[in-house]
Amino acid sequence: MNETVRVAFVGAGRHATGSLYPQLHHVPDLDLVAVCDLAREKAEHNARWFGARAVYTDVEQMLANEQLDGVYICGLPDMMDEVGLQALEAGLPIFVEKPSAVDVPKARELAQAADDRGLWGMVAFMKRFAPAYVTARDIVGGADFNSLQMLEVAFTQGPYPQWAGIDDTMLAMLTGQNCHIFDLVRFFGGDVEWVQVTKRWLNADRMGLFVSCQFASGAIGVMNLNTLEGWEGNPWQDIRESLRCVGIGESVTVDEMLYITHHRPGQPWCGMENKPFGHALGRLQPAWVALVADDLCGYRGEVAYFAQCLREDRPPEQGADLWDGAKSLELTEAIYESASSDGARVAVPVR
Repeated sequence: MNETVRVAFVGAGRHATGSLYPQLHHVPDLDLVAVCDLAREKAEHNARWFGARAVYTDVEQMLANEQLDGVYICGLPDMMDEVGLQALEAGLPIFVEKPSAVDVPKARELAQAADDRGLWGMVAFMKRFAPAYVTARDIVGGADFNSLQMLEVAFTQGPYPQWAGIDDTMLAMLTGQNCHIFDLVRFFGGDVEWVQVTKRWLNADRMGLFVSCQFASGAIGVMNLNTLEGWEGNPWQDIRESLRCVGIGESVTVDEMLYITHHRPGQPWCGMENKPFGHALGRLQPAWVALVADDLCGYRGEVAYFAQCLREDRPPEQGADLWDGAKSLELTEAIYESASSDGARVAVPVR
């Protein structure tokens, strides 16, 4: 493939325009050929702002007219499935937003369609590219880390709205937002074998889920997912997030996707005489230049990585592929089933 990859972008909504399109300028080997959206004025706006030469409101027409190497697709889950299949049928790798479909069967269908055509896709789980999580995973996955035994994650926000036609607010929260956490759990811990949920339910807006799980490796995990802590006015602006990986004699903690604490083995006690203060900790946090660069969420990383995979003509390794997208939804549905059945232990499908 040429050094420059030719791509189209389908979708010109708020998230795509605010978080993904601006990253295209940071990928010098990427050529945005066309923008497609059902609302022509949105497509024209993004083409003008981000440098595309062609505007479409019909995906089939765009795929027929343009010479492309891949397609970015950003919208609601039914769009990922529908447009994703169209692009795959045209012989193109795809980048789709999370979740990759509205349910597990459609997510599997999309992944299988790529396999059947000898193609691949990538799901926009941007936390895999957030610098704090990349650094933490390098530590946990390194030869010096003494075996992951436990994983703890917390994700809290205000009331989650109905979303993508899903009236059940708990299912909407799990599918539309917590799917990021489920992929992150798999990114660090591997496949999950079973989940079991303890639920605190106040009403459809205020709930808490405490999820116990076991990984195929034998490690165990807990997830604190709740809409209790966050501000009611705007749940998107009051999110708290942390992840902790526990090994034998050490741990790595990431707070708010910004701060990393590594409790390392073999560190000397600190203190005076026989009054130890505690183990020495390694701490990392972003410098102000990183804050100015504004790449701490991973959006730039995922956009650039898809372009890199296109250029090198290979499926993603660091990024989530379409089967990872289906796995996240399998975990979503298993947690929902357990929460809806008084905390029964639910097995997670194994592909």
